[in-house]
Amino acid sequence: MQEDRLQHLMQKAVSGTISREEREELHARMTGADAERIFDALHEMMTAQHGERPLFSDAEAASLLDRINAETQEEPAVRSVFPVIRVLRVAGWAAAACVVATVAFMAYQFMEAPSQPGTLKVAGVERPGQAAAPADQATKVTLTLADGSKVVLDSTDRNIRQQGALAVNSGTGTLTYTENDVQQTEVDNEPVYNTLVTPRGRLFKIVLPDGSRVFLNAASSLRYPTRFSHSQRKVELIGEAYFEVAGDPAHPFIVETGAKTITVLGTTFNVKAYSDESYTQTTLLEGSIMLDPHGEGKARLMKPGEQATLENGRLIIRKTDSREAVAWTTDLFYFSNTNLREVAHQLQRWYNIEVDFASLPEENLYGELPRSTPLPQLLKAIERTTNIKFKMNNNRLQAEQ
Repeated sequence: MQEDRLQHLMQKAVSGTISREEREELHARMTGADAERIFDALHEMMTAQHGERPLFSDAEAASLLDRINAETQEEPAVRSVFPVIRVLRVAGWAAAACVVATVAFMAYQFMEAPSQPGTLKVAGVERPGQAAAPADQATKVTLTLADGSKVVLDSTDRNIRQQGALAVNSGTGTLTYTENDVQQTEVDNEPVYNTLVTPRGRLFKIVLPDGSRVFLNAASSLRYPTRFSHSQRKVELIGEAYFEVAGDPAHPFIVETGAKTITVLGTTFNVKAYSDESYTQTTLLEGSIMLDPHGEGKARLMKPGEQATLENGRLIIRKTDSREAVAWTTDLFYFSNTNLREVAHQLQRWYNIEVDFASLPEENLYGELPRSTPLPQLLKAIERTTNIKFKMNNNRLQAEQ
């Protein structure tokens, strides 16, 4: 009887005929003490397929998923406060659509009670005090100076003076450079380089001497001069970074990744160039950039909304949804037809784990959830809508089929 009532309420919600009182009743049921049991029961009921009618028809599930996607795209502020967990296998999506639609719809439509700080909601289950990011680990963000000495930048205010520049560490994850107002000698005009390195599970921001802002993703490094030259502004990237380049047409901004050169006049873009992945990727959000693949044909001009992928000497530029490329800058995992191996690379860098890539099947995923989600809950969300089972052994993730 209880499940019949729940199904009745869900059907009314899908059709848009649910009343305010019924919505409150549904919210209470899905956030009550037995919420996890209800979610599990619904999951089993919809996936059993023993002649019982699913909670939603295929058409209803597809319509509902479209509705959820449209609403979350229109209301990013709501999405960031009330995260939706949606993980869907591309292959055979129709069979899993009912499961995904139900979990997503319940999370998005009916879990919107205000959350207390430090409360994490995963598939309707509250776990107070588990919002700590997986970055609580021994490795630190470091700055390597020109003389080879290293400065730890974690949560410590510090001013670092070098010839021609002053670097101010705010202690809150941002390093800001300003030029010293001193008379420069010919020796001082020689470039002095610093290298900022983030470990796994850590992000860091830097404001360069020209005012350009760079947001460095986990397991990445950026090498740059403490003062830019009179002809150009050049940095070197390994890993991933989001750039907001200060406009200065007379001094092009250049990003070197080893495989390609990106020339910028003033724009916003994301560059991904990890050494443990076979491709480099550039996503342009605003402005224009010139992309020069080293030794691989002519330079190409990119426009906003385009993504360039260079792999095995082949450069492909296509229109893209830039949300996936920059989701990490807003503390989100965002998967949109993303290969499981790419997902695993992200998990490896963020949670500081090792992955047995040979064990991973060919799967593509859709999903969205905050990076503060504990790894076990994230893996469970994937397991529920795929045939994949994961196990951790000595900090190594392996897929079991």
